[in-house]
Amino acid sequence: MKEQQHTAGSLATTLAAELDGPSELLCTGVSSLSEAVSGDVTFMLNAKFAKEWATTKASIGIVPKDIEIQGHDATSRALLRVANPNIAMAKVLELFSDEQDAPDIGIHESATIAPSATIGEDVRIGPYTTIDEGVTIGNGATIYSNVNIRHHSSIGENTVLRSGVVIEHHCTVGSSCILNANVVIGTDGFGYCPNEEMTGLVKIEHLGSAILGDRVEIGANSCVDRGKFSATTVGNGTKIDNLVQIGHNVKIGENCVIAAGTGIAGSVEIGHWVQIAAHVGIAPHCKVGDGAKIGAKSGLMHDIPAGEEWLGIPAGKMKDVLRQWASTRKLPGIITEFGKKKDQ
Repeated sequence: MKEQQHTAGSLATTLAAELDGPSELLCTGVSSLSEAVSGDVTFMLNAKFAKEWATTKASIGIVPKDIEIQGHDATSRALLRVANPNIAMAKVLELFSDEQDAPDIGIHESATIAPSATIGEDVRIGPYTTIDEGVTIGNGATIYSNVNIRHHSSIGENTVLRSGVVIEHHCTVGSSCILNANVVIGTDGFGYCPNEEMTGLVKIEHLGSAILGDRVEIGANSCVDRGKFSATTVGNGTKIDNLVQIGHNVKIGENCVIAAGTGIAGSVEIGHWVQIAAHVGIAPHCKVGDGAKIGAKSGLMHDIPAGEEWLGIPAGKMKDVLRQWASTRKLPGIITEFGKKKDQ
């Protein structure tokens, strides 16, 4: 962790929190309630977790303002009461985040940079990275080892590309993005058709690109295919988990959350603030409205209106599907009862 000291008082200032306890109490780490040791700061997001404050060994606790804490000793431990504990947790974790393994500012001697590439100020480029002709790298970008950025692509300011990332040709990654290990942006779309003799498949070339907005984050080993004619797009602020496949010509709006193992087929349109749980499959050309939610392991085959919650295979409105599941569980008992009446 970063070599810096925090106290209950300094954290209270950072979080605009109400301090209940000694301000000079030293904070040396971050942990969960069950694993915390003396010196740690921990988090109580609701009343259920607040009950564990009496038994945790943490020195500092972050808690919502409207939660009452029983048995708090303000002489030896500190509580920080905040309006939004999730936001507070994010800020504290950022304080303790470890970026010491990032490349130094400058270009590593083993990196290969085309003469026509444009490299901004305070850029970090790690070992064995390759940057092709016509590439633009914005100020403050961090590019780890073994990254490949192909010709005429663009990387925005303060964006982080971790080891093994591949940005294919003519793609755009916005500012303040984070692409984790082995993400591939702009790979070929999945398109084939039978040949005239019906002896094999003909590959359909994809001439479009892939465009990521600002503040997009993508987890390890996820892929965004390039469009067939135009661009596959991901809107500002959208967060994508590990092992997600986004097909050609997909349009994803702003501030969406897409969990691990999801597969989105070609030409799907997803609105803003959509939540997609893990292992969801979405069929081609489906449209998902703003604010919609799709439950885990669902198979979506139809459009979802804005604000609705869908679940199941095939996916349907969540309330209807849950009623169907509840009814199905009752079938064995109904059949047994029916059999008894038939035998009478």
